[in-house]
Amino acid sequence: MKKNVKRKRKSGTKILVLLWVLVFLIIGFELVFRNEIKFITLDYLSRVSTCEIGKVKEKERSGMKTVSLEEFLNYENVTVDESLLLVNEKHKLSEIYSPQTVYHEERNVEMNVCAKDSFDDLSEALYAETGETLFISSAYRDFEKQKEIKKEEGETAQNPGCSEHQTGLALDVFVKNFAGESFIKSPSGQFINENCGDYGFIIRYTFFGKEKTGISYEPWHLRYVGLPHSKIISNSKITFEDYIDFFELGKFYTYENYIITRQSTKNIFVPKSFNRAVVSEDNTGAVMITFETE
Repeated sequence: MKKNVKRKRKSGTKILVLLWVLVFLIIGFELVFRNEIKFITLDYLSRVSTCEIGKVKEKERSGMKTVSLEEFLNYENVTVDESLLLVNEKHKLSEIYSPQTVYHEERNVEMNVCAKDSFDDLSEALYAETGETLFISSAYRDFEKQKEIKKEEGETAQNPGCSEHQTGLALDVFVKNFAGESFIKSPSGQFINENCGDYGFIIRYTFFGKEKTGISYEPWHLRYVGLPHSKIISNSKITFEDYIDFFELGKFYTYENYIITRQSTKNIFVPKSFNRAVVSEDNTGAVMITFETE
């Protein structure tokens, strides 16, 4: 009786070991032979090792002056845009919210005015690298259009007011023969995922960020945030939600030749001198200000 039990245990152990070996062989096969899986894995490891957010350092507030936000926005070297609006189920846009958009004739879509030049630069870089044209399947859509999409697609679509497309900052892109989930299988999709951070864009819904964003990996969904933010986010294992949370209200941070701060919408602190600045509401009740010092 005991011998039979031992034999069964040994047999069960062998089966378990064989199952694990099979699992590892399948994973190994996927990594070696499926180009997109290999790319995603290496891309993830690269972001973890680079960790660009670690180069963002807190800065003392000495040498700053106090001005009202209203006064600051009238400075000649200050630009106001919507590049750092956080939009999700927690931070929604109102039904009447309408961004500053521009019509892109070549792509036949409306997009946020602050994203157009950067999109054109990214498109040119992609064409130079792969010879492919970067098309847009979806860009700006208003609250009412999102209501229609939600009604048609159900749970797969975001609720009205929760879609970044309402900002005009989100672009769903594709190239010939590769759209949606298959985008990452193409050399063009991999180029965009790897390099969009150099052109002001991020992959908004990353393969490691569903816990924070609530949305699975969408390698085709670009989101404009502007430089240097796109570079920091893209080269770190963080989501846009993580990035906004990183900046404590009223504190200053440095990164390369930039000073970044998140402040209230009343009186603010600013450096006594700077070359230019970009101000964007963050949709949490504060503003993000990015100073360029050189």
